Amino acid sequence: MLCRSLVHLVFLLTASFLGTACQPNPDDLQERTIDTDRMMSHVSMLAADEMSGRRTGTDGGVGAARYVLQQMQAMALQPACGEQIEQTFSLVRRDGSSVEATNLLARIPGTGSSDAVIVVSAHFDHLGSRDGTVYNGADDNASGTAVLLELARSLAGAPPEHDVVFAAFDAEESGLRGASAFVESDCFSAMNVGLNLNMDMVSRSDSAQLYTSGTLHYPFLREVIEGVPPVEGMTILFGHDEPGSGSDDWTFASDHGPFHRAGVAFVYFGVEDHAGYHDPSDDIEAITPDFFKATGRFVLDVVEAMDSAIDSFPVVGQ
Repeated sequence: MLCRSLVHLVFLLTASFLGTACQPNPDDLQERTIDTDRMMSHVSMLAADEMSGRRTGTDGGVGAARYVLQQMQAMALQPACGEQIEQTFSLVRRDGSSVEATNLLARIPGTGSSDAVIVVSAHFDHLGSRDGTVYNGADDNASGTAVLLELARSLAGAPPEHDVVFAAFDAEESGLRGASAFVESDCFSAMNVGLNLNMDMVSRSDSAQLYTSGTLHYPFLREVIEGVPPVEGMTILFGHDEPGSGSDDWTFASDHGPFHRAGVAFVYFGVEDHAGYHDPSDDIEAITPDFFKATGRFVLDVVEAMDSAIDSFPVVGQ
């Protein structure tokens, strides 16, 4: 068995190589496009067996954070706050042990004068390995992280009117701890965050159905989303946000939850639970590429629509 330091070195070298290979071509940074091959490349790296399931605080989790960081740096994204894209925080496990976790927070400055900020988020951690079996988490949530990176690449070449912060969160599987750490931080307090757009499990649907959750709480967001034509071949559904509906209510099911609790409007994109949810079968081979591509394009269109509409949003209370 390789020692931890050697495993970590292998991850960092692999991430460094792929980080270079996936740098955006300058010719691509002229218009807002979605490259499915690039998204699949991100998933392939993040959901590889060598990442051992990306559990927070493990070598695989560190390697995944390093890969996302390198992609953000390759796009010359600015830190969202301070001088570093990476923002660390401590995570105390149930057994009392403490590990270091890392959020990656990058910003694309807007071209306008409004101080409203859109936070686009996805978590990159997963369950790790259990009894020698790796839970690769291709859909959950290498897919959302891949779309986040592709959105950043696209918007970097044609900046939006408002600042967009790209937040790749750690420790979602440990109780939304990464998103909570951000929302409780001085970085968040210094921003006028007007919207969180969160993605979790967005690449696997045989029925090509993408759920949009959160608009029951924030009906003005539904009006914007309904104005965005779905990509051909996919269906956009609204729901999973009815209070009192138990597990069918996704309001606090992913990293948008802490934003909602803090009084920030959110919209969440994700698919229904499938056979691969929190299962070792959640591998890249199970992704439905056409749906994944459609999701990336649709979410980009929604970000553009939100960028145009955010200054007209009503003030959301606590």
